[in-house]
Amino acid sequence: MRCAWLASPIVVVTLVLLAWPEVGSAREQLEAALLQPAMASEAKGVAVAQAAQRMDAGYGDELVAVRMVLHDARGASSERAIRIATLEGAEEGDRSLILFDSPRDQRGTALLTWNHAEREDDQWLYLPALRRVKKIAARNRSGPFAGSEFAFEDLTSEEISNYRWRFVDEVPCGERRCYEVERIPVESWSGYSRQQVFYDVTTLRIERIEYYDRRQAHLKTLLASDWSLHQGRHWRAGHMDMRNHQTGRRTELIWSAHVFGNGLGLDDFSTAALQRLN
Repeated sequence: MRCAWLASPIVVVTLVLLAWPEVGSAREQLEAALLQPAMASEAKGVAVAQAAQRMDAGYGDELVAVRMVLHDARGASSERAIRIATLEGAEEGDRSLILFDSPRDQRGTALLTWNHAEREDDQWLYLPALRRVKKIAARNRSGPFAGSEFAFEDLTSEEISNYRWRFVDEVPCGERRCYEVERIPVESWSGYSRQQVFYDVTTLRIERIEYYDRRQAHLKTLLASDWSLHQGRHWRAGHMDMRNHQTGRRTELIWSAHVFGNGLGLDDFSTAALQRLN
């Protein structure tokens, strides 16, 4: 399939579906597991991550328009308009494609990510000015993406095998309750020593992530808000705010027009597809 979604604005389609029965059972199984006193904290951490993954399974593919707003330490800001396509992977991991529509000097720039459950993820960057697809070396994935506070590694999906997990506790999370889980990247090239992830107890959506650098200093915090429920099953944040505590910079992502079931396939997420973008 050619990347037809890239040629025109996203058309919003509203679907009304019944909630999948696995949602309740995943949450109930997790609650039962966390009550087992003999269960190790590492196993409980994995159980939370697995339950969250099951709760969101079955979306197939997704298109979304995003406004990225970059704020510097002095309060000045600049904007980018991007589109993101995601293909759910049954066994190999998800695939995603990020395409810039603006500003003019970045229009057509694209990032392709293949997530893998049992091996290192792959990422490629398409640079339209050079008409070139460049594979991103693992050692460079801790660097910033397009001048934002998001690193390349932040833009990969959260494959459970990419981390070591540890359940910390059930804690207050704003007006809600969250499971706090520590995850440690297994790859030595990661820019993070650990991440503290806060899952809403009821929905298992991720409300907050705290990132710690290789020196164990608090580097960034990601806050997700303005949630909406799609197809009775899939929670999506309408606003994400990544704050860098060491530089004072922050990046906002304002999400809109989530569309599911677009008929996307593997051909839409290939390196050849990147070269067809323009």
